[in-house]
Amino acid sequence: MAHFMVLVLVDKDAADPATAAEEMMTPYFGENGKTDGYVIGGRYDGVVRGQEQQFSLPPADFQRRYGLDVVRPEDNIVPVTALPEPVLPFAVVTPDGAWHERGADQEEGGWQAEFRRLIAAHPDTVAVTIDCHC
Repeated sequence: MAHFMVLVLVDKDAADPATAAEEMMTPYFGENGKTDGYVIGGRYDGVVRGQEQQFSLPPADFQRRYGLDVVRPEDNIVPVTALPEPVLPFAVVTPDGAWHERGADQEEGGWQAEFRRLIAAHPDTVAVTIDCHC
């Protein structure tokens, strides 16, 4: 059981970026996909805003225990031009729906350069944080 962060780049003028991001993740879900489950924010809640976790349990456990949903979509959506420098996801889904991920043999510096190139190529988008499970 592993979790990894994906940033989905959605047009900044989208009426509902969270829903648009979920729709863009659909082709990558399922038995032959990249993930067997995903949620906005999740374990990476607030990371794109430079926020630290405000709770000690994973969000799903917190919700089960206390009946409160601690993850808000707006904490997980930010213009790509405002992404904090240390943010480095495992993968990016670009507006054309393409999945880009760090290769198994790729150095972190190489993936970081590719990630920066991808977000620079899409300045009119917002990044939506997705917590994926596989």
